[in-house]
Amino acid sequence: MKNNSVLMFLKRMPNKLIFGTVVVISLLIISIFAKQIAPYDANMMYYDHLKELPSKDFWLGTDRFGRDILSRVIVGSQSTLFIALISTMIALFFGSVIGVYVAYYGGKIDAFIMRCNDVLMSFPSLVFAMLVIGILGASTVTAIIAIAVIYIPRTMRVIRSQALNIVNLEYIDAAKVSGESVSYIIFKEIMPNLWPTIIVEGSIRLGYAILLTASLSYIGLGPPPPTPDWGLMAYTERAYMLDNPWPVFVPCIAIIITVITINIFGEGLKDLLLIKHSRSKGL
Repeated sequence: MKNNSVLMFLKRMPNKLIFGTVVVISLLIISIFAKQIAPYDANMMYYDHLKELPSKDFWLGTDRFGRDILSRVIVGSQSTLFIALISTMIALFFGSVIGVYVAYYGGKIDAFIMRCNDVLMSFPSLVFAMLVIGILGASTVTAIIAIAVIYIPRTMRVIRSQALNIVNLEYIDAAKVSGESVSYIIFKEIMPNLWPTIIVEGSIRLGYAILLTASLSYIGLGPPPPTPDWGLMAYTERAYMLDNPWPVFVPCIAIIITVITINIFGEGLKDLLLIKHSRSKGL
């Protein structure tokens, strides 16, 4: 019976979600075990193999220092995905909590915070990140803070709009009348109904966070050399593209594949939630 239930669940899952889940899990496994998977030490320089094209020894070639590109891309996934994932989780947490509180209280508090939110969202993401890093100094922690601060207002707006549909429902009024605390109502009554929105929003923001992380590394505001990092690899090797384009193309392709896959995963997840919602409504 359990096997039948699993098969029925898989059949209901959109193909985009299945594909996205498989690739995302694969990327996470590669990132976690990057140093064990990489065929060479990512920072080892082989001076007899400078700027080589792909070969049987170096599947994706080497850079100007003779470092294996495949190994650097695999290990570089750690810094890129780590910064993007942690900053997205921080943005989701604070954006969701603030968004629900604002929707719950409404009135002048809602109006004031949302106007401040509009001001923060008016800044271009990369420019705002450069401002934060310029003030705090370039480091991995600073990059995480900058990206999280950028996406908190955007997450807050989405979660607030969904929470406004819930805060005036009868069961919330019943919780208020029964004397439940604000924290209990928000975290036990409202927030559980927002998880589908939070999950989908997280998948969307993660894709944007990866692009922003790579952009910051590309302009020298990410991890310092010789740290393997996708954006940093493209930046440091761009001047040698005519000799060997692989050190630039490979990390860029890795970024594109990762972002597209996460977007496919998010779209598939949204489709699944819409199907469940339609069935719950009897449509």
